Amino acid sequence: MSTALATNAESDATARPRYGTRGRVLHVDLSTRTSRVEEVPEEVYKRFLAGYGLGAWLMWRNYPAGADPLAPESCFAIVSGLLTGVKTPFSGRIQIVGKSPLTGTWADSNSGGTVAVHLRRAGYDALVVTGRAETPTVLVVRDGEVLFEDAGDLWGQQIPPAFDALKARYGGKRDVGVSAIGPAGERQTRIASVMNDRYHAFGRQGFGAVYGAKNLKAIVVGGTGEVPIADPKAFKALCDQVNREYKKSVGLFMRFMVFMSKPKRFLGWMYRLFPKLGMKVVVPVAAMRQLWSDRGTTAAVSLSIENGDAPVMNWKGVGSKDFPLSSRGYKLDGKEVDKMITKKLSCGDCPAPCKGIVRDKARGLSDVRRPDYETICGFGANLLNDDLSLVTACHDACNRYGMDAVSSSATLGWVCEAVERGILGPADLDGVDMRWGNGEGALALTERMGTGEGCGAWLGQGVKRAAEHVGKGSEAFAVHVHGGEPAYHDTRFTSLMGLTYISDPTPGRHTAGSASWNETFGAGFALPEARDKKETNVKWKGTAGKGLAQAHFSNSHQVMNGLGLCMFTSLTGQLPWLALVNALTGWGMTEADLMDAGERIQNLRAAFNLREGIAPASFAPHPRMLGQGDGNLAAGPLKGVTVPLLELKADYYRAMDWDVASGKISRARAEKLGLTELLDGYVAA
Repeated sequence: MSTALATNAESDATARPRYGTRGRVLHVDLSTRTSRVEEVPEEVYKRFLAGYGLGAWLMWRNYPAGADPLAPESCFAIVSGLLTGVKTPFSGRIQIVGKSPLTGTWADSNSGGTVAVHLRRAGYDALVVTGRAETPTVLVVRDGEVLFEDAGDLWGQQIPPAFDALKARYGGKRDVGVSAIGPAGERQTRIASVMNDRYHAFGRQGFGAVYGAKNLKAIVVGGTGEVPIADPKAFKALCDQVNREYKKSVGLFMRFMVFMSKPKRFLGWMYRLFPKLGMKVVVPVAAMRQLWSDRGTTAAVSLSIENGDAPVMNWKGVGSKDFPLSSRGYKLDGKEVDKMITKKLSCGDCPAPCKGIVRDKARGLSDVRRPDYETICGFGANLLNDDLSLVTACHDACNRYGMDAVSSSATLGWVCEAVERGILGPADLDGVDMRWGNGEGALALTERMGTGEGCGAWLGQGVKRAAEHVGKGSEAFAVHVHGGEPAYHDTRFTSLMGLTYISDPTPGRHTAGSASWNETFGAGFALPEARDKKETNVKWKGTAGKGLAQAHFSNSHQVMNGLGLCMFTSLTGQLPWLALVNALTGWGMTEADLMDAGERIQNLRAAFNLREGIAPASFAPHPRMLGQGDGNLAAGPLKGVTVPLLELKADYYRAMDWDVASGKISRARAEKLGLTELLDGYVAA
């Protein structure tokens, strides 16, 4: 922090009261069992907002360059979005930042739950954790109190009993927010996740292993304070307006649109026609709200398998041919999942909860988080497994042990292909004959990844390391970007999702910020006054204007993350970001100011990788993602499609004012954003 910044912050503090932020970060050292509080200037929030932005600012200043993410000196931060903790609709989110043990890159993840709400009530906008506890520990933060409590009785427990014990000890989610790991994280499995309030996850990038390396079983946060609001009346009116809009019933025409939006077995030909012709699937906002509230991401499963959005058979199959909607895909449709739901599940402060709890009598499962799009595609169509009960059981195993479902299922897709090629067999897989369609085998291997027994010890490190362990040419069909398994959205279907996989600082992520939803669904831009509409609207086919659109959407996505809001509001109607921010803080910002903040966040995330010695060329797409080799499909709606991802990446870099070869931001742009001093050494000459 520069002296000028500190001085300006002090003068601002004396000029007027401070609203919308707590202005305090709690730093905890597990090695020394000590804590300290850092006062953060208000100017930092104006420049980087909160959430990922504050997190990136904290990691840039506190993470030791080059440190192994599993080393004691490494750190991570749990951060709250600017609009979280004040009952903003769709703000029940928690965010975590650090360095990934899976990819070695910048890492961040976003989850539902109450930890961030309680953190703000306790008086902090972020919690930074470093060091390594000598023994298994629960870190407890209650208002101004920080405790380091023994977790020996919890170590080794799966997520459900661990959360039951933590609830009995500390209270329910109204009393505290809880973030904890299962056995996979304890063993530092690189695809391990962190579970929040039992049902929600920091899924991608291996944050569970980071907890495990620090002997940190759980973080428990409780608070009783309130975040000050500049204009409480105006802020409440805005929140009430959003809630009313989402909760009002749709009319007869919209109900018809919702009905038509749900996949029909006999309309496979039409679903395949849209990507062939490049016709955007535009659903009225009101209908999308109803559909999303009814089914969430499960609404898109069977449709995405049929139209090519969901890659199958480790990215070498064709959904409409190998897993057709009419005979197999429909078995995994959202309406089938609906039959299992026992109650709805919300992230918190949400007028349209899209998640659910399910019971499956066939597998003896109850009180299980509903499998969503990525899980169903991953353990279902990707493996040619149409048994929804087994898909749910695999999903449950991931949540019980604390593992990322995308990485787990993608690794199993690679296993199936290795078996098909004769590289792996039952003798290598603890007796499991893991052929395509073997759902029981998928469950058995998922359990082994969770326990770390036998082949699970190396499968649980992700597809890149699993392929390196096996060798025999299996590396050639291990689909990943710098160690990160891409999510279940095919780059040959949506090129801009592919661009996100290889250009965002978190490789392989589908929730990192993309113009893909505009490319395929016509989704609008969240800050329309800040950018020309022509620059934020692209055609499905071709490359024209896509690099620039991606820059705008990725920057606005970081605004959303800085505010702590749900990304799915981009499909169901944009929220009044600017009005909410100004009513909360009194800053008097413009949409352009918010976009600048989002661009600063994106730059700081990217610069972290440069500081770690990771060049842009390191994020290379697998040939199947380009439609090359056996990724050039011979049938289906994506037949013969190739994707110029490297060309799009170069266009995106230029739109961001980044040097294509080095990744450094131009000096002119850095100066305009006020980043020259902060990014010293990582600005182009």
